Amino acid sequence: MPLAAQLWHAGHARNSVRYLMGAVTLMVLVAVAAFATSDKGPLLVMALLMAVLLATVLGWTGGMGLLVLGFGTIFLIGVDLDVVGERLQAWQDPFTADRDDVARLMWFQSEAARFAWGFGVGQVPWCGSSRLDVCHGLPLQLQSDYTFTAIMGWWGPWGAWSWLLLFSAYAYHALMYCARRSPSVLTPGMLLQPGSVKEALAMHLLFLFAVLMLMQTWITAAGNLGWLPLTGLTWPLLSYGKSSLWVSTFFAGAWGMRRLHA
Repeated sequence: MPLAAQLWHAGHARNSVRYLMGAVTLMVLVAVAAFATSDKGPLLVMALLMAVLLATVLGWTGGMGLLVLGFGTIFLIGVDLDVVGERLQAWQDPFTADRDDVARLMWFQSEAARFAWGFGVGQVPWCGSSRLDVCHGLPLQLQSDYTFTAIMGWWGPWGAWSWLLLFSAYAYHALMYCARRSPSVLTPGMLLQPGSVKEALAMHLLFLFAVLMLMQTWITAAGNLGWLPLTGLTWPLLSYGKSSLWVSTFFAGAWGMRRLHA
């Protein structure tokens, strides 16, 4: 990826693409597997991951445009249109929509906000595996899609926002580390040294991981708050979702194994 970035900015686009084929092929295979198993969540994650990966090569101007285009494409045509329609309907008017997920989230959050620090651990009215018609809490996917709302139930709005801001600061710290280190590593002279190539690759991995964490976190939080339609994205490292946990663990491990102090 560092070499691909240098080639791209030097005007050698064709050679640049050649160095990205391995990563792109891997993500395409994962996306195909997710589509074949009708697991729509990983499709959105793969699209975001692909856009962020290419953004590290194209730079911020082209990268952010690609990011917006990729997100819009996967949301509009990468999932079933009927699912998109239901979620847009629920986002527009939660209390009259066919799907009541957003209405339940808003009700739960407003009830938790009645207490300074939420219901408290052990006092939250979880729904669990009860039938929806007799459920007086939240549905079973709480631990994956609705982690922000779950934290609000435990510790109220102050606790949920504190978790969100602390987690964002953690990811932002990683981005700033990359910003400080990259200029000294991503130069043609330094990239001729094997040690510098390894560090440059580590910078790209960490940057990719941090941006992906920030995007997923704020998209899932915005969906829980009703600012965006629900997307099914999980909160990295905090939500239960097999593919999300695997991807997050892979990037954390790929970064950590390259650091002596990890």
